[in-house]
Amino acid sequence: MRLLVAHDHRFHHGPKGELYTRGSFPAAVWNRYLDHFDEVTVVARDGGPLPPGASLSRSDRDHVSFEFLPSLASLGQLLFRSPDLEKRMRSAVEGVDAVVARLPSEIGLLAVRHARALGKPYAVEVVGCAWDGYWNNGALAARLYAPVVFMRTRSAIASAPFALYVTSSWLQQRYPSSGEQVSASNVALMPLTGDDLKRREARLAALAGGQAPVIGTIASLHTQSKGIQTALGALADLHRGGLDLTYRVLGPGPIEPWRDLAARLGVSHLVQFDGTREAGEEVSRWLDQIDIHLQPSFQEGLPRATIEAMSRGVACIGSTCGGLPELLPPERLHKPGDVATLGRHLRALATNPAAIAEASRRDREVAGHHSPGALQARRSDFYAKLHERALAARRAG
Repeated sequence: MRLLVAHDHRFHHGPKGELYTRGSFPAAVWNRYLDHFDEVTVVARDGGPLPPGASLSRSDRDHVSFEFLPSLASLGQLLFRSPDLEKRMRSAVEGVDAVVARLPSEIGLLAVRHARALGKPYAVEVVGCAWDGYWNNGALAARLYAPVVFMRTRSAIASAPFALYVTSSWLQQRYPSSGEQVSASNVALMPLTGDDLKRREARLAALAGGQAPVIGTIASLHTQSKGIQTALGALADLHRGGLDLTYRVLGPGPIEPWRDLAARLGVSHLVQFDGTREAGEEVSRWLDQIDIHLQPSFQEGLPRATIEAMSRGVACIGSTCGGLPELLPPERLHKPGDVATLGRHLRALATNPAAIAEASRRDREVAGHHSPGALQARRSDFYAKLHERALAARRAG
């Protein structure tokens, strides 16, 4: 049995043809599909050569092949798709028994359309909000397209026979489906060992002894939708109020625009950009050096970075977008772009070691609901049903 997985994700090529991901699709991710299908074809975008010095995760593995389509990012490309693009997607869908489309994504929507036309069983993985993604892009064309892609995505999900949501309720309310549904975040948590707990306890003890907390964010620097500008603004407010905190940012993308913003705000001496780390243990080790994690996003589904930070005992603060209110209490939430409120929440934690310790305990407990065992069971049942539907369709055909 063959499965097609479609998404707009960009994969990078290594010097020997190997493929790398910026964290969303390490090779282990494909196991969730290969447990039920013999072969997986990934239809995505070509991210070009592996960036020099980047520490990214390998994505290629046995029984997984990749086909790259041109970007559909511009308005012209969306409105005037080439016949070759449609032909290639149709051919890819014809060659498999079932389709999984990760949405929102243009390649995912294209795959859904051809799966419907060809009568192929398909499932959608709903990992974010199409409206938020385009509306907060910053470009006028993206804002004009936001209501269109919102309705297209909503329609694709509404009629999907199977829908997996990364949130417990938020995305389900905005993008309801009449098909079989399951809630399972797409986070892959590293197990917490006794030594990990000792390291966290040592950091909490150091804070209680007067050491200043270190704050951090895991986010792409390619976009403003992760709200790093909000975090820098709050950092500047605290600096003017006499509280200096080190802020570390982990993620891919151009650093200079953010360094320039930090300099204009007068906090460049407090900000450190740490580049990228391989998903899994390297990211976990980075989180173990952080006391407070910020997720001041303008767009999210259920942010993996926040759940990963919570699982390591990092006290977390976030915006009210997406599924973040499902993870964090109101006193650690702010409206997207609300610099003043983020600053107040950050000060309240940073100046109260006992509050950080309590948030650490509470957040680690909440993250336990996203343990690998619980998520794997829900996902496995979901993809098993898709497999059964595909097998029945093959026998009937």
